[in-house]
Formats: sequence, C-alpha cells, structure tokens
Amino acid sequence: MRIVTIYGDVFAERVLGNLINFKTFCESCAPTCSDCRVGYGTFVGDIVGMHRVDAPATKMYDNPMEMLEGIDLHECDMIMLVGVHHDLIASADTLVERTDARAVLAPVEDPAWVPPGLREQIKETLEEVGIESAFPKPFCTLDYGHGSLIDEFIDRYRLGLPQFEAEVKNDRIAEITITRSSPCGCAWYVGQKVRGHLVSDTEGLFDVIAKAHHAYPCTGSMTVDRELEDAPLHVAGYNHRYAVCNAIGIECKGEETKHPLAK
Repeated sequence: MRIVTIYGDVFAERVLGNLINFKTFCESCAPTCSDCRVGYGTFVGDIVGMHRVDAPATKMYDNPMEMLEGIDLHECDMIMLVGVHHDLIASADTLVERTDARAVLAPVEDPAWVPPGLREQIKETLEEVGIESAFPKPFCTLDYGHGSLIDEFIDRYRLGLPQFEAEVKNDRIAEITITRSSPCGCAWYVGQKVRGHLVSDTEGLFDVIAKAHHAYPCTGSMTVDRELEDAPLHVAGYNHRYAVCNAIGIECKGEETKHPLAK
C-alpha cells in the first residue's frame, strides 16, 4: 500500500512514526524498555509522501491547491489528511484525481479539524466517484466497514480500534499481545503497564490503564465534542480500557460504559 500524508498537526508525525517504527519512536518505558515493538517491523517503504502545510486558519482559499504549491504529490493508494485547512479537506476529490488514490482517511483528534457538515459533504462527494473514506473521531475508533482498502489498512498496519490478546495465570495478566494498536502507538505502552497486574483488582487495573494512557501521552483533544458527548481524549482512554477488558474476559463497569463503544 502507498500512503501520502498531508498534515498541519504534529499528530500525523506520531502516526507515521508508529508505522516507520524507528528505534527512538517510543521511549516511554526507558530505561526498562523490553523492545516490545521489535516484532512490529517497519512500513517505511509504504510512505511515499509526507507533506506539512500551514495549520488551519480563518483565511478562505479560492484555490486551496495554493497550500500545496511546490509539493510534488506522488501517485498513491490512500491519502491521509491530518489537521489541515477545511478548504483543503473540501478539495479531497481534487487530491484524489491528482494522486489516483482510492481512499481518503481523515482522523479527527480535535472536533475543529473536520466539522460534521463538512465531513458528510466530503463523504458524499467521494462516494459518488467510488472513493472510500473514513473520518474516525478519534483515530483509535477506526474499525472495519468503510471499504475494502481501509479494511486492508487496518489489517496491514494493525492500527485502529485497539485490540489485545492476553494470557491470565493465577489471577494475573501473565502475557499480553497487541494485535491492533491505536494509531499513535499508545496501546503498546498500555500493554507493558498492565502486564503482571491482578485481574480481580479492576479498580487498580483501570487506574493503571488511565495513567499509562495519559503518560504516553494521548494527543486527543480535551474539547467536548457534541456528537461524542465527550472529549476525544476520554474516548481514546475508554478504547484502551475496553481492549484490556475484552482480552482478559471481564466486563467494563462505570459511567463510561454508557458510551456507544462500550461492550
């Protein structure tokens, strides 16, 4: 798969760093690093373009392509738009024409990045020309169902809604494997922190997950989103809690289970 990323927020560098998996990408466990990410490998060869543009501003563009002046957009399979100007988001169909992309992925870590009305407009425009699209809010809610190429993205890079597999012995998490990470890579750190914890001590376990998620740190916005009725950062935290609960076979309890992602 070939990916071109156009971004105005450093969150994109976190996601691409996860895909590249360079040695110093995650230093959260230093100096006790166990090199847990070695088995993930690297997908640096799949990144055919990484272009930073000005962050969103109030200025309106008659020709949004001005923001890409001097940038050579390579042919690709997927375009990722991360924290860019709304006029550039609205020009997703033009970007697709220029790159022959078959899918557009625009994560929403901050409600201001892609307002609901703009999202629906772009989804409709792209659907009319047979282009897949997804606007996960936040990125770690991405799951199957947006099209075959986006499903392939999830499977190939093991990114999206986090999933773990765990082995429990004598009421402790003896081993835990990250089968699908949050795109920023936080799931790897959460997995390290819950290893060895008592399964029966759910309050303590949830506290460990929450602290690891914040310490990594999560870059989701603290602004309450009207669709989520919560902050993206909180939703991201719940995602990791659900992933651990599902892996060890316990039910998540608490106020947050009212969220639609709760199982």
